[in-house]
Amino acid sequence: MARLAASRSYWLGTTGSDGSPHAAPVWGVTLDDVLYVYSERRTLKAKNLAADPRAVVHLESADDVVIVRGVMDDVGHPNDVPQVVAALDHKYNRPEDASYLPSGDPDFDVVYAFRPRRAMMWRLDDWEGSQRRWSAGDDAGT
Repeated sequence: MARLAASRSYWLGTTGSDGSPHAAPVWGVTLDDVLYVYSERRTLKAKNLAADPRAVVHLESADDVVIVRGVMDDVGHPNDVPQVVAALDHKYNRPEDASYLPSGDPDFDVVYAFRPRRAMMWRLDDWEGSQRRWSAGDDAGT
């Protein structure tokens, strides 16, 4: 989680009801080893997650790769998790960030907690030495 925590932006992959893939950039924050992301329920990613909570999260970089598969749990409205909103405000603290945060835009109405099931990672500059895989155990379906 440390490499995810340090990132400013993430890519979130979900699956549509027809099986089609969907990718979207998201912001998020890690608290107590849980990655939280937020959205609006009217977005395609939120609709996809409502139907199928399985997701993949990865860093923006192709040189410093972290790809994590898991499940996004809907933890409710941002008002339900004030500690997450405060942590987001702390992480994304540039003046221009404010309007893209739940504390600055009331349209954001859902927060997700990511439960990792499998991960793989590597750094391009040390391909052989840096490759790692992780599994939470029984990861059928994720």
